[in-house]
Amino acid sequence: MNDREEYHMYQRQGRRAIVYRYHNDACWGCEYYENQLNEDGEMHRVLIAEEKYPNHNEHWAEDCADNYVFRIKNFEENQTT
Repeated sequence: MNDREEYHMYQRQGRRAIVYRYHNDACWGCEYYENQLNEDGEMHRVLIAEEKYPNHNEHWAEDCADNYVFRIKNFEENQTT
């Protein structure tokens, strides 16, 4: 069995969040991505952050993902605000 299983994907205006169930840790979490320009001026998807939410349920992880793509939740590495 894989350590994690993808459950949902949220995407909006250059941001993407994927909700995972982490089996080894028995918790939910998200990976957060953003489209950014590289040195050649081409767009590419960059992993901004990964978070695990022990003691929280699937709904919590979905809310975190939703907040990210709607720019309510941000990280220092984000170039889009």
